[in-house]
Amino acid sequence: MEVIDNILHYIQRHFDQDLPLQTLAEQAHYSPYHFHRLFKQQVGEAPKQYLLRLRLERALKELIFYPQKSVYAIAMDSGFNSQSAFARAFKNKYGIPAEQYREQALKVIRERTDAITPDVQQFPVAVSRLERFYIVSELTFLKQEEEIMQKFKNLHIWASARELTGKEPEFYGVFIDSPLSTPLPKCRYLAGIRIREAISDKGCQTLGGFTVAQIPVMGNSEVSTSYALYVKQRWMKDNGFEIIQGISGFERFAEMDFSKSYSQHYRTIYIGIQPK
Repeated sequence: MEVIDNILHYIQRHFDQDLPLQTLAEQAHYSPYHFHRLFKQQVGEAPKQYLLRLRLERALKELIFYPQKSVYAIAMDSGFNSQSAFARAFKNKYGIPAEQYREQALKVIRERTDAITPDVQQFPVAVSRLERFYIVSELTFLKQEEEIMQKFKNLHIWASARELTGKEPEFYGVFIDSPLSTPLPKCRYLAGIRIREAISDKGCQTLGGFTVAQIPVMGNSEVSTSYALYVKQRWMKDNGFEIIQGISGFERFAEMDFSKSYSQHYRTIYIGIQPK
């Protein structure tokens, strides 16, 4: 439903701010009662529970990806108004304090990285400067490969009709969540297409404007995660780079064929990096 899709985009962009039910209902042009009922019907969670889950999963992702970042900074950046509120919410959901979870998760990730197969390691990682550009996008989920391709097709039709793309459309996917911190069925993914200039519609946002590590990949989200782990946990350490905090990883499709599944497309993963 488009109104809920728009609200999910809005929450994604503003999840670190105070988002009471009244604010979200006003954005959707519904009364709080009707919005709450519609949101829960479409999403499967009440707005408050959905927002809390996103904040906790964002915090969990940062605990794993940014080991040097303090728990306090992570709590604030994830939308909690105090470290104590974050600590209570985190322990209620995961059963242990955030620091303890971080230690255990990093150990598991190190073991998984050490077990990465040679075929992942054989692909060269390229470094380049990626200039800033714009995409419009639709929100979907990594596990829903058929829906991902339908979203790309819908965007292509929509953008082409408005003459927003070039002769050779460029398709991008943005990884909002990571399977390392969010159950795969709930991992959000933005299916996007590059446009000529910014517009105030379709979740328009910028990508690029920084240095990236890029690596070719083909396969499902599990394959992509293995490649990303290799770059983040091993290649960066060996080459003196670190992840730019707050920048989601994304991918560009080599060419788009709507008759093929998501996993059958060759793609290039981009990870924002900076010297360590």
